[in-house]
Amino acid sequence: MDRIELFSNLVALAASDGKFTPQEIEYLAIKAETWGIESDDVDSVLIGMQESTLEVTVPPTRRERVELLTEMIRMMAIDGDLAESEKNICATVSATMEFTSQEFNEILDQLLNR
Repeated sequence: MDRIELFSNLVALAASDGKFTPQEIEYLAIKAETWGIESDDVDSVLIGMQESTLEVTVPPTRRERVELLTEMIRMMAIDGDLAESEKNICATVSATMEFTSQEFNEILDQLLNR
């Protein structure tokens, strides 16, 4: 999974509750810069979000799936408001990527213990 797809997934999650918080915007900006995503690509992702064409893309490898789930959990928790829509997306994506509840909880515990 390339960084633009991963970024798109995070934007879809952030937008799922109908608003972008300042914390989510800052997190997305940091990720775009860290991952070397060009501003044109960021704009394309945001336009796609406005047109409701963004969908979560499931990565092909387990390593990439763990990375996606980890980033999605971070995005979900960044603003301190765990919206039901965000939790539902994370749960659905986790199940779609064939993570068991135990594996999901292990990833969550690792993030919380950092």
